[in-house]
Amino acid sequence: MIKSRSELHKQMERTIDANLRSLEEHGEYSEYNVKTNIIESNCNIDKIPLTFDGYHIEIKPTDDKFLFGLIVRKNSQRFVLYIDTFFDRYWKLYNMENSETIDKFMDKFTNLLLLDSLWMPHQMLDNIESTLVNVGFSIKFKQEIFDEDELGEDDISQLTMRLWSRGTKPSKNLFKLLHENNYPSTKTSTRVLNIDDNNVKFLDEVFFDGKITVNKGTDIEEHIRFVDKIIDDYSDKMKEIENNRMSLTKSACGQVVGGSPFEIKFSKNYDIYHLAEKIINSTHPFKLWGVIHDQTDDFLRIAGVDVHTGDKFSMDLMQKYGRLYLPENACGNMVFRLYTNIQHYLDPGVMIFDEHGSVF
Repeated sequence: MIKSRSELHKQMERTIDANLRSLEEHGEYSEYNVKTNIIESNCNIDKIPLTFDGYHIEIKPTDDKFLFGLIVRKNSQRFVLYIDTFFDRYWKLYNMENSETIDKFMDKFTNLLLLDSLWMPHQMLDNIESTLVNVGFSIKFKQEIFDEDELGEDDISQLTMRLWSRGTKPSKNLFKLLHENNYPSTKTSTRVLNIDDNNVKFLDEVFFDGKITVNKGTDIEEHIRFVDKIIDDYSDKMKEIENNRMSLTKSACGQVVGGSPFEIKFSKNYDIYHLAEKIINSTHPFKLWGVIHDQTDDFLRIAGVDVHTGDKFSMDLMQKYGRLYLPENACGNMVFRLYTNIQHYLDPGVMIFDEHGSVF
């Protein structure tokens, strides 16, 4: 097993080279490419469960105090990941394993208590594209809240699309066409190129859940710096959100309320009872549980718990608006998760605001 960060980087570069040879010889990328998954963590590494859903984990230290090997076993399967805990709240999981195997593991791993994936709305993926060459994207919208017989004739129940190109123009033109015609245009991934004097430093695909796949490249350090920049931007946005959480403090005149609710604006009117049933049933992807404790024909008030952390929250739902009250010390990833999944499974045109304006 790899014992140091430098060994890991060398192995990642060898894997990128092998992947490029596979493309040249067979016309397709290998499934064993370099992948980095960013995890939002609310615990230390020694607190993660070592057994869950048939998986058994063995944690191995390396010469770097922040880098650990994870030997994972399930039935006859055995694979290795490397977890970088340098950022306390945002771990980087590196691997060079089969994509399908890792995706299944990550789906279970990020559903453990105090662990979550990133949830980047399409605006954050657009920001990633702004400093690099965008050469593709994918969209996977599926209406999960309402059945097809509950939709209007102009509503879209499902749209899946994937575009790769050599330059940025086809990607921008097609995305603009979708947006102008009110088709779902919430990206699930963006493909970006970092190139300098015809030297491809990396060609990465960034997914909304924090998975970054290296398709090809010559500089693994540039990929790692790119991942760190994604973490920095996500962390900055998290601070903005958590600085706006609701609080109640004592003052000489009594109690002072701090923060403000997050205002969700839908692009059309919805059946709020049906909407609540899907959002607060504690299951993936929203991971929110709640009960309705006040209601009228066009208003619901919900008291809930984020099953990611056990944090409490309150929510108001109206036909075209929602209001999320995030209490002091609650994990702000709830805001990312709620908003991003509404984009992907209900309303691509949804917007979210705080007291200062648009959040994303």
